[in-house]
Amino acid sequence: MLMNETQKLLLVLLISFEIAFTKSVYLNLILIVMSLLILLITGNFAKNFARLLIVSILPAIGSFTSFYFFGTGNKEQRVHFAFVMTTRVGVYIFLGAAFISTMVLYKLLRSLEQNVKMSATFVYGILGAFSFIPKIIHAVKTIRAVGMMRGEVLHFWSPKLYFKAITQSLVWSNNLAMAMTSHGFEEGEKRSYYERFPAKFGGWMIILIVMLFIQYCVFILRLW
Repeated sequence: MLMNETQKLLLVLLISFEIAFTKSVYLNLILIVMSLLILLITGNFAKNFARLLIVSILPAIGSFTSFYFFGTGNKEQRVHFAFVMTTRVGVYIFLGAAFISTMVLYKLLRSLEQNVKMSATFVYGILGAFSFIPKIIHAVKTIRAVGMMRGEVLHFWSPKLYFKAITQSLVWSNNLAMAMTSHGFEEGEKRSYYERFPAKFGGWMIILIVMLFIQYCVFILRLW
């Protein structure tokens, strides 16, 4: 891969910031197509496209109707800005999906730790919290099964179910904190790395090319 996870995140943030101040429908459509191509290349197109399309329908319709019926200016201006906001919603959704499809959470957190000096304690704490998710799901199933054995039905809205799950989670979090302390996870202490995720020159070049392409579309081609 030419880009590490930190560079991917930076590129997504820069594009999101850029389109927030542009009013180009064509540029937004180009970015949506590029995002779909990434999903297609990564093999996540078929299972994600329909879901993303469904997710984007309501905010897209809401954006279009809001700016078309309640926007300022003449009809042509309102239609243009309504399409701008609608396609901007699509860019945010599909661009985010393209980033997630190529992102590994472990690599992202470790990359942020190494490249932007994010706290190692914070990074490993998040990784530990995510590792609890399967255990919490299993614990909820176990609690419900135990309740059934006692003749007590614990529905998903039952406070007792979540109280017991939270109690179990507190025990796990305390064990995690003790384990991290015993392995030297102290705030501000330097640690060695088993695997490194350096920022690559090719990644910086991709970021530069993409951002220059956006500027070219906006200021030279004037894709409005």
